Amino acid sequence: MKTTIFSGLLALLIVSCKPAEIAINPQLNAQAMSVKGRNGFLIGQKIKYGVYHTDKVQRGWTQGYDVPFMLRFQGAKEKLRFKQYGPEGISAEVSCVSKFKNVELPILGEFFGIPLDYRNFFAGNIRVGDAYWDFILHNPNGDFLREKKSAGMARYGDHVIEINAVRGLKNQPEWMKDLTVFGHEFSINGKVIGAVSTVNRGTVWIDESLDATHKTVLAALATGILLRTDVEGVDMQAAR
Repeated sequence: MKTTIFSGLLALLIVSCKPAEIAINPQLNAQAMSVKGRNGFLIGQKIKYGVYHTDKVQRGWTQGYDVPFMLRFQGAKEKLRFKQYGPEGISAEVSCVSKFKNVELPILGEFFGIPLDYRNFFAGNIRVGDAYWDFILHNPNGDFLREKKSAGMARYGDHVIEINAVRGLKNQPEWMKDLTVFGHEFSINGKVIGAVSTVNRGTVWIDESLDATHKTVLAALATGILLRTDVEGVDMQAAR
């Protein structure tokens, strides 16, 4: 709630004749893809951008799931499941959870082998063929008042995709660029390979030089972030 109010106040301070755009890394080799299906009814919801799309998004699923990661966090209050379709016929089964019970937080830290100093997490699994990518994003809302940093990772064996927050908008005054999160960038070994904006309806960028599998994994991460009920972004057009 605090983050939503804060973002709304921030939106009122930004005046521009052009739609707001996040400040992504200029070295990213990707075209902006506008998101369809993010706003509106949640029943039967489908997300689409570029060649990427999902089937109907399932929320609050209660049945067990055959992925070890998901079986550990059945108590999470928010649950998402969808199938992500990518290029060249590649698809991924995606399950996401957030709003964990307190007793599940130590298990979360143990699973990823990293210290967890935050209490707000978004995590899940992306299955592409026989590969299972686990991901975690801490402080996804970018709560400036309590937990400024927002970052995470997706991993499959030794393969790691880093996730970092994007706090700036194009043409935004420097003093405002640390106040809230407008999206996230994805990178491998320091090279930015994709990004997602949660401003307005949402926008996704995916490096065009990646193979179809990595493109689909990035799309799954971006879609999951867009679908989170707590990540509503700042509707800059409505604010004006």
